[in-house]
Amino acid sequence: MDQSKLPTPHNNFFQYAFSHPAAARNLIELHLPADLVQILDLDSLELQKDSFVDDELRDTYSDMLYSIRLSGQDLSGQDLSGQDGEPVEGQVYILLEHKSQSDPMTCFQLLRYIVRIWEQRLRKGQALCPVFPLVLYHGQEAWSAPVSLEELIGGPSILFEQGVRMAYPVVDIGQIPDELLATDPFLQSVLGLLKYSRTRNFRDKLESILRCLLEIGTAELQTEHLDAVLVYITTVTPSIPMETLAMTIQKIFPTQIEPGSIADEYMKKGRLEGIQEGRQEGRQEGRQEGKQEGKQEGKQEGLKEGQIQLIQTLQEILGLPLSDASTFQDRSLGQLQAITAELRQQVRERN
Repeated sequence: MDQSKLPTPHNNFFQYAFSHPAAARNLIELHLPADLVQILDLDSLELQKDSFVDDELRDTYSDMLYSIRLSGQDLSGQDLSGQDGEPVEGQVYILLEHKSQSDPMTCFQLLRYIVRIWEQRLRKGQALCPVFPLVLYHGQEAWSAPVSLEELIGGPSILFEQGVRMAYPVVDIGQIPDELLATDPFLQSVLGLLKYSRTRNFRDKLESILRCLLEIGTAELQTEHLDAVLVYITTVTPSIPMETLAMTIQKIFPTQIEPGSIADEYMKKGRLEGIQEGRQEGRQEGRQEGKQEGKQEGKQEGLKEGQIQLIQTLQEILGLPLSDASTFQDRSLGQLQAITAELRQQVRERN
């Protein structure tokens, strides 16, 4: 997989996930108002390359813009097709915005984006078109920001009757039951990660989130999505031991891991077997000596051996020269753990 496409929290993961039409379509058809979805031709959904976020805010805010055509009929049965019976050739935009915090100025930000979209169309000699915003939110608390200009600015409603009015829907995934979040397997995994990655029970949810990827059609796309998900997990939730992650991957994807993929790198022997076997050998050696001192020494040696193998695995992933195990023999367990932590950080920064 192209490393430049790999996501980093949280905006880049959002950008990666919703650059895939199936995920974007499933989100739109499930979470936009039903009467709006009814008049859209979802088969015509197309991602636009433009972003309307200020450059200096690009690391903080993230937007995705899609074009879509109108379908032939609305919920009331009104015919929306042209004289020839074909769908209306009107251009409609859907603006998808990602939030990890309840931002009180979201409505104003969306209005600015919409105006910029219109300005760009006018510069190109194109007519103005409808733009429908949709906010995807995965904060820890329920969304509390104003969802309309009236709510944001305040005052009697009559002040807005002849002025600018705007409102937007929010997909607050923390308040939606898991089974109602998505029907597309990749979107299920994406929204599951966004929902649980910063919660205490993330480890309990990890297996079910990864299992969604088994339902993805092609092996190539499955590998790409799995790699992206793993990078996101190790970057956002570094508290999950890599050996735990590797064990889960092995359980769910015993034969599907592509050689050379990120998932394959996480399955290196030193990541899982080295630590487990090193600890077990240390315990056995300690028990055989029959003395507490011998047990402690054996455990320490086993832990050191596991750390050395993990260091070598991380070096291999980073493309660094592989250190010989003998160069670490005089290092303490604490020193080896410090080296491991530094290499882990380099892996996260690289991704």
